[in-house]
Amino acid sequence: MAIAVTFDSRPTTFGNMHVVTGSFTISGTSSAEVLDLSDHLDSVFAIMVNGTDNTQMHAWLTDVGDTTANIKAASNDKSGLFMAIGQR
Repeated sequence: MAIAVTFDSRPTTFGNMHVVTGSFTISGTSSAEVLDLSDHLDSVFAIMVNGTDNTQMHAWLTDVGDTTANIKAASNDKSGLFMAIGQR
C-alpha cells in the first residue's frame, strides 16, 4: 500500500490563499491513503479529488487547518487528480 504523488510545478496564489494541484496513484492492497501537503501549505482549508477513470473517490481532512488529507477510492490501484486550497 502506497501513494505516489506528483505536484504541479505552478501553484496559484490569490490574496492570502494558495492553490496546489497534482495527481496521485494509490497502489497495493489499500484503497485509502494519506496525501501529505505540508511541503506546500501550512494549513489546508479544502481539498477536492477526481478519479481518472470515473472511479468514485472522496477526500477529507482529519482536522480544520490540517496539512494532510485522507483519500478513499472505491477500489485499490486507482489514480486521480487533486486540488487543495490553503495558506502557505
